[in-house]
Amino acid sequence: MTHAERQLRRLLANNVDSFEGGRNYADEPTIQSQILQAGKGNPPFDAQFDLQILIKYFSVSAGAFTSRTAAYILANAATLATDASLAFFTFGLNDFNSGFKKLRGQAPLPVWAYQNPFFYGPGQYPITPFGVLNATALAQLQLGDLVIVNSAVVGGVNYIALVIIRSPNVGYGTIFNALYSDQFVMNRLRYIQNDTSAPGLTQYNNAINWINLSLFGKMATDNVTVTSMKSPDQFQAGIIDLNFQKNMNKETAFWSYLNYDAVNLQWSFFVQTVAKPPLVQ
Repeated sequence: MTHAERQLRRLLANNVDSFEGGRNYADEPTIQSQILQAGKGNPPFDAQFDLQILIKYFSVSAGAFTSRTAAYILANAATLATDASLAFFTFGLNDFNSGFKKLRGQAPLPVWAYQNPFFYGPGQYPITPFGVLNATALAQLQLGDLVIVNSAVVGGVNYIALVIIRSPNVGYGTIFNALYSDQFVMNRLRYIQNDTSAPGLTQYNNAINWINLSLFGKMATDNVTVTSMKSPDQFQAGIIDLNFQKNMNKETAFWSYLNYDAVNLQWSFFVQTVAKPPLVQ
């Protein structure tokens, strides 16, 4: 009996509709309400969720934010329009509580400057060097988004770049904060680049890095080159599957650089198992 068949039998026996088997985990809403099965050549997995990585640009004058495109940035602020000009961070709950201090140090930016990150929804929104995010900027956000704020001044013009991490399955803040108590084992990361032009695919030249940051600041790092993971049988230009196991908890973070025009990426996480730590007696 295959792994998928065993999972299906368990589902039918328990009368549930996901591979979580009815267990009441803190991050249970991230599980898509359907029976997930490993396709041919895929590793077995219990759950799957997606993260979108978006860039939203603005110029700012007297506190007024004006939306700008990547093409506008290239034409009017060329020093900001380079490869690896921005960075994004996924997970890293321990480090987020210090404003991603360690991750910022691991991912220095050539021109942009990091400002304080925040989750859209709860709490206060940070004041950028050029004023509070106004309705134009906030209209680009959805509840639960993680927002990494970046600022620059080029030719006397103020610019803001919002790097947004969003989950279409459930608010990313819900998944993120579930790691206070739970953890999961990832066994595949599917990297989708929606711009499949030759310049767009250069985004794959940016390595994926991860760190483990312990309670007392001890840090371990590693990385993988994305293009080295592309196999000859992957015929879709904008999709690369990275098959490796990684234990995801509050100490773990993934990060990568963004080219200025990589304004819409997706990372799909395939979850082998979800677990809660044992209760302290």
